[in-house]
Amino acid sequence: MDTLDRKKGELQGLMVLMASLSHGLEQMLGRAASTITFRAGRAVGLKADVEKKSTDPIEALSLLQGEMLKHGIAWPFEPWKPSAASDLVERRDGKRAVKLVFRHCMVRCALFRYSHEQKQSLCLMNHGLLCGYFQKITGKRAELDVLHAGENACLKELVWEESP
Repeated sequence: MDTLDRKKGELQGLMVLMASLSHGLEQMLGRAASTITFRAGRAVGLKADVEKKSTDPIEALSLLQGEMLKHGIAWPFEPWKPSAASDLVERRDGKRAVKLVFRHCMVRCALFRYSHEQKQSLCLMNHGLLCGYFQKITGKRAELDVLHAGENACLKELVWEESP
């Protein structure tokens, strides 16, 4: 087995362990587990040293992916809009939102391997991480909502307050 395959196997094993730990946390703490893991992820993102900041949300998302990769976090996503929409970023009720497609997610893979539901505490830890990085880069506090969690991809919506 070459080094890359061995490292992938080790990572998969660690992710299944994380799925198991998050499942146990959920059983012990109930709904509070999701809040705890989201806040923990956000705290990590907020503590990251980022090289560049931006107020443009699409540029910020690109910077965010670069910063995560720089810190060893490969969680690829891409902005998405329905064909009827005119822009990637929507404005509604004083907020802005962008839909994101996550096609490859090691958390989703680990949860499937462990046979545990998506949209629980381990997913929310990643959501908090992304929101923390977004806030660090843009200065805007954001939330990431799951619109669809599927076997092959997840569709999520990043929502933040619009500037006055």
